[in-house]
Amino acid sequence: MNRFIPCLVLYALLTIPSLGFTSASKATPYFSAPYTGEKVQQYDIELPISRHEKETFHIPNDCSKLNSRLLEGAGHWGNRVERRLWMKADDDCRYLNFLNKYSGKASQDFVTDYDFYNARITDFPLRPGCDLNLLLRNPAACPPPMPGMPNFSMFMSSSMPMHQTQEENLKDCRFENGLFRGFIYHTGMGLRCIRDSKAPGYRILSVDFADVNGDDCQDAILRMVPVGRGARPSLLILPLTRCSDNEKFSLPSGSDYPRFGPAPE
Repeated sequence: MNRFIPCLVLYALLTIPSLGFTSASKATPYFSAPYTGEKVQQYDIELPISRHEKETFHIPNDCSKLNSRLLEGAGHWGNRVERRLWMKADDDCRYLNFLNKYSGKASQDFVTDYDFYNARITDFPLRPGCDLNLLLRNPAACPPPMPGMPNFSMFMSSSMPMHQTQEENLKDCRFENGLFRGFIYHTGMGLRCIRDSKAPGYRILSVDFADVNGDDCQDAILRMVPVGRGARPSLLILPLTRCSDNEKFSLPSGSDYPRFGPAPE
């Protein structure tokens, strides 16, 4: 029971949906407030900085102070939940810095009118750094996905040909109200999906808009979590851009993509 409660708190911290938007100059995303999961643009969080001392940080105003405390090694104090809260606050600060690295509003915008919560998965890079042809021909030759970034190719099935009953269940590969759970098949009609409420997948928590690489082209930044049996409640980030309404999305070049959460073991 004692282990269940911290896990439930961690899941709530990451999976409460939140919405983001763009101001005229600076992106001001929403965050999930600690413990409650309430959608907020600022919150107070009390964290241990030594064995017997705690300090309150007002996020995002105190992001610089939080970073200084982390550099001093304060992030290792506290119990499991408190150490995760250190990580959450640090992730929120780094995410805000990522959005606002370049000031000003981009003059070219082909992303904000797209409905990402009901997006076609085929509009996204299935595995960042690898195009579909190589992924189908020789997936082992594709570079591994960047840590902290979603990998849709993990849902692609290389099983035997489907039975007729399965073919009748094939649908467009897309999110529905921010959720995708299912399996992706390569057919004569391109990529098609079998949706399965018990299958693994991703949930989109928020979509924010900013020019994250300073190329004067607006970008969309999706925050996601994996869902399904065995899925770890880890935050995933997918920055996307495109230069016309007719092309698929790609990763913004030179965006200095940040890795969130703990380092891989």
